[in-house]
Amino acid sequence: MPLDFIGLSYETGQLYNANFFSPGNRQLIELFRALSPAGLLRMGGHLSNITDWEGVGRDEPRQKEGIRHGIEDYWEWPLVDPSVQKNKRGILTRQALKNLRGFLDATSWRLLYGLNFASGSAARAADEAAAVAEIVGPRLAGFVIGNEVDGFAEDPVFRSFSYGPPAYMAEYEQWVKAIRARVPEARFAGPDTEGNVEKWVLPFAQRTKGDLLMLTSHYYGMGPASNPAMTAERLLQKQTPELDHQIELVAQARLLGGGVPYRMDEGNSCFGGGRKGVSDAYASALWAADYLLRAAAAGFAGVNLHGGGQGVYTPIESSETALATPRPVYYGMLFARAFAGASVARCPLETAANLNAYCGNQKGRQLLAFVNKGSQAVQIELPAPFNTGRLNRSNLTGPALDAKTGVQFAPAGNLQSASTLEVAGYSAALLEKL
Repeated sequence: MPLDFIGLSYETGQLYNANFFSPGNRQLIELFRALSPAGLLRMGGHLSNITDWEGVGRDEPRQKEGIRHGIEDYWEWPLVDPSVQKNKRGILTRQALKNLRGFLDATSWRLLYGLNFASGSAARAADEAAAVAEIVGPRLAGFVIGNEVDGFAEDPVFRSFSYGPPAYMAEYEQWVKAIRARVPEARFAGPDTEGNVEKWVLPFAQRTKGDLLMLTSHYYGMGPASNPAMTAERLLQKQTPELDHQIELVAQARLLGGGVPYRMDEGNSCFGGGRKGVSDAYASALWAADYLLRAAAAGFAGVNLHGGGQGVYTPIESSETALATPRPVYYGMLFARAFAGASVARCPLETAANLNAYCGNQKGRQLLAFVNKGSQAVQIELPAPFNTGRLNRSNLTGPALDAKTGVQFAPAGNLQSASTLEVAGYSAALLEKL
């Protein structure tokens, strides 16, 4: 698990409030630093399709239409803080970028910056990218051209119904050329699709081989949120065929791209905004702990869970009364973060229980994690070297799957020469060999 494996994803529109990502937002800085000492912040999301920039492009009819479209039709506005929700006709400014740089310096995080491909232009992108590169400097990891471009054919405001990978690649290469004319050292990630790894990510990887920072696409555990069948039990189900298939396809894409890293740079428990009572509750913490470790074991370079504002699935809530408050899913991320810097692998288990195990090793530092997504406690026979000597144990727990408070990831003390371990139903345990 790379040190920057754990990340967060925010809507670009959040930058309309220049004081949000700034050195003055100490509450948010502390939560970022606790989550990772060197994480990756991704700015993008659906609002990146319709944002305004103070430089080149403000008078372009296509962008004006995109902004109108976003204000009237987009549901994503709850994913920004209340001040931006009240000012949907905001603007991205250089001052916001300067404040963002201060925030990144304070957290030691880096930035993956999404450009407005849906309603912007190559000229605007080059102008904006030049400002981002100059201001953010070494904190900039790279740029993403477009957000969920595989859905553009469904929105006539952005592209025609026939829009597909060949058309995207032609435009992508034009934009890369325009941006590198202003920022020669610019690096890019993509294609940032909502899924569609087989149809979109595989050909993109092959065509960009040798000229890509990382492959990116999105993953949500279930959805849509409007479907009443999207329950906690559905989220925590033992079998995950869609995730299994995506992991297989990602491995193929990486090979086609010459070994390029892959990052799931936007996702969460339930697409369509999150399911109330599930995505904002303890169930999401168990899901996140398991998903993050599963992704690390599969060789992903990182995961960015999406959120912001008062969105149902956001890891950190920002409201009128609090700039930054951790939600249950945040504690699941903390659980997985213990493996940062270590190699991670899934451990085989001889049990029918809904239980996953992961082992980690970092220069002799040995970790073993169990995520019990079932209701029944499971007794586990510990393998060597965890069955002798002293162990440090920490637990991820919550009062109930739908609990929104009382969720915690906390130390449980040292164990002495235990040959077995009990993991309570709907909980996770982390062991470190001392």
